[in-house]
Amino acid sequence: MLSLVQSAAAAAGISVQTCDAPAQVRRAWAGASLVIVGVDQAATVAGFGLPERGGVHVVGDDAEAVLAWSVPLSAPGLILPSQAGFLASLLDDAHRPSSSLGTVLRLFGATGGLGTSTLAMGLAVRAARRARRVAVVELDASGGGLDVMAGVETEPGWRWGDLTAARGHVDDLTDHLPSVLGVSIVAASRELATVPPEAVAAVLASLRRTHDLVVIDQGRVPPAHEETVLVVGADVRAVLAGQAVLAGGLATTRAVVRTGPGRRLPLDLIAESLGIVVAGVWPHDGHLPISLEAGDPPGRAGGSTMRALGKLLDRLVPALAAPVRARGLGVLRSLDDHTLAARPTHRGRL
Repeated sequence: MLSLVQSAAAAAGISVQTCDAPAQVRRAWAGASLVIVGVDQAATVAGFGLPERGGVHVVGDDAEAVLAWSVPLSAPGLILPSQAGFLASLLDDAHRPSSSLGTVLRLFGATGGLGTSTLAMGLAVRAARRARRVAVVELDASGGGLDVMAGVETEPGWRWGDLTAARGHVDDLTDHLPSVLGVSIVAASRELATVPPEAVAAVLASLRRTHDLVVIDQGRVPPAHEETVLVVGADVRAVLAGQAVLAGGLATTRAVVRTGPGRRLPLDLIAESLGIVVAGVWPHDGHLPISLEAGDPPGRAGGSTMRALGKLLDRLVPALAAPVRARGLGVLRSLDDHTLAARPTHRGRL
C-alpha cells in the first residue's frame, strides 16, 4: 500500500514524510491541500477531534472498512490498488496553483428565535460581496427554507430532496443550485424529513472544493463534532440553554451573542458563564423582519446590519479579510502506526 502512495506521489513531484506525533498530524491536517488517511489509522485520526475540512480521503484495500470510516471523517473513500488512478489524479489536482479548499463555518443556535438562519445567510451575502465564492447550506429540514428567506423559492435548482443519493466524490454543484447575490444555496426540501449523513458529507466536500466559504445553518440538527460557532441570546434562558448545548458535546470555543430588547446581559458575564470566547455581537434590527418578509436577504443593503455582519465575518473568518494565500500541499497516510505527510518538492510550492 505504501508503494502505491509513494509512486503516485513521485509522479506528481511530491515527497512523502512520516509524521510520528499527534502534533505533526494536526499541523499537516491544517496545512495540507490534500489529506489521505489509511483505514488502519482512521479511528486514531477521528479520535483527535479535528475540524471538518475538504480534500480528505480514506484509503485501504478493504472496501467495507473504507466505507465505514468515510462518514465519520466526512471523507470520500479510495479502494487501492484498483483506484490508484484516482489517487494520482487527486495528487495532480491538489498540486495545481488553482486548487482551493474553502473554509467551513457552522452556526448552531442555543435556542430558537435567535435569527441563526438569518445570520448564516447574512454572513454568506457579505462574503460574496467581497468577491468570494460562497455557499450557504441548511441542514435542518424544519428550518423553513433558506431559499424562501432569499426570495428564490420559485427558482429552479436542486434542494436537499434532489441530493439524497450523493455519495463519495461529487462534481461542482454550482450550476445546479439556486443562488442569490452570488451565494449558492442548498436549502431544505419540504418533502424531506432528514438528509442521509453520507449525502451531507459528499455535498459539503464538493462545496468546499469549489467555494471559498461554506456557511452551514446547523438548525436543530444535533451538534456536529466539527468546530461550530454557538449563537446565544444575551438573556438568562438562552445562556442556560447554551450551557446545556455545550454539556451535550458541541465542539466550540466561540460564540456570537444576539442582543436586543430583553437581551441585555453583559458580554463578559456570558463568556464567563459559557467558558468560551464571545467572537462578536449580532444586534437587533427592527427593519430586518420587513426586508425578510419581502424576500430581501440580509447583508445586501447598508445600515447597522450590514456593518455588524462585516465585523462578524472578519472575526469568524479572518482569512476572508486578508489577501488570498495559497495553501501548502500535503498528504496524510498511515502505515505501521505512522501517519505520513507529503509535501511539495522542486516543482514548486502552492
